[in-house]
Amino acid sequence: MNPRENPILIVDDEPSILLMLSDYFDSLTYPVHTAKNAEEALRICNDNPRISLLITDIDLPGISGIELLKIIRETRPELPVVIITGLRTLDSAISAIKNGAYDYLTKPFELGEVRKVVEKVLRYRTGSQKRKQVFRFTDAMSIKFDIPTGQLDAGVVAEYLAGFLLNTGFCEKDEFHQFYVAFTETLLNAVEHGNLELSSSLKEGDFEKIKAFEELRASRLNEPYYANRKVLITFLYNQNCFSLTITDEGAGFNWKPYVSDTNQIFQASARPYGRGFMLIHHIIDEVYFNEKGNSITLVKSKSFRGAN
Repeated sequence: MNPRENPILIVDDEPSILLMLSDYFDSLTYPVHTAKNAEEALRICNDNPRISLLITDIDLPGISGIELLKIIRETRPELPVVIITGLRTLDSAISAIKNGAYDYLTKPFELGEVRKVVEKVLRYRTGSQKRKQVFRFTDAMSIKFDIPTGQLDAGVVAEYLAGFLLNTGFCEKDEFHQFYVAFTETLLNAVEHGNLELSSSLKEGDFEKIKAFEELRASRLNEPYYANRKVLITFLYNQNCFSLTITDEGAGFNWKPYVSDTNQIFQASARPYGRGFMLIHHIIDEVYFNEKGNSITLVKSKSFRGAN
C-alpha cells in the first residue's frame, strides 16, 4: 500500500488535534486535507474524488460527525469513515459503527494507534477494490437460489445481481439502477401475484384498498401454505449477455396477450401488471414465459456504448 496514493481528509473543530494529525500523516507521506466542520468536509470531498479515507470527530459544530457519516454513506458509499470520540460519547461511536463507520478512535489517543487503525482500514479498502476488479475477468457465471417466500427479500437479491453486472463491467451505474428496479419488481410479482396469490387489482385504487392489500400480504406471509412456497432464481451470465429466470409455485397466468411474436413485452400491458412489465419493456431485449405462466426469463445483451 502506497501512502501517496491514499489521500486522507481529517475533520475536527479542535485546531490542536487537526494540526497534530495533519503533521503526523504528512510525515508518513500521506496527502492530507483538513476541515473544521462537516460543511467544509463535504466541499472537499466533492472537489477531491480520490480521497481514500475520512477521519472525523463525532462532535462538530453544525452538522455532527454522525450526520456527516450518513451523508457520506449516501454520496460516497465507497469512502471509509473513521470516527473520533471521547469516552462520554462512546455509545455514539458504537452507533456510528452500526451505521457504516469502519472504526473509531477514543480520545486521548496515541498516534501509533491512529496509524494502525488507518492502515487497517486502507488495506481493507484496497482489498475490496481488488475483489471487485476480479469480477472484470469473469468469463461466465451460473447462480441459483431456491428461497422460501417468507424469507425472500426481493431488494437484497436484486441488488446482488445488479451489483454483479456492475462489477463485471456489463453495465454502467445508470443501467445498474434500471436492472435493480426491474429485478426487484419481477421478484415481487413472483412473490405477491404468484406464491401469495394476491390479485394486482387489489393494489389499484384508494388508500383503503392499498391498506387491505398490505394487510392480506402480511397475513399470507404468516401462513405456512403460502410462506413456504419457493421462488427459484437462476441467473446465467457471460460477457455478452445474461438471462434471469424466476419461477414461483403459484397457479401462473395467461401471458400470451402481453408478449409479442418477437418475445418482447407490449408497452400497453404495463398498467395491469405494474411497474415490472413497464421496465422490462424498456430495458430487456427478450422475455419468455413457460406455458403455465409461473416462470419468466429475462434476456439482455450487453450494450456497447459509443458504438455507431
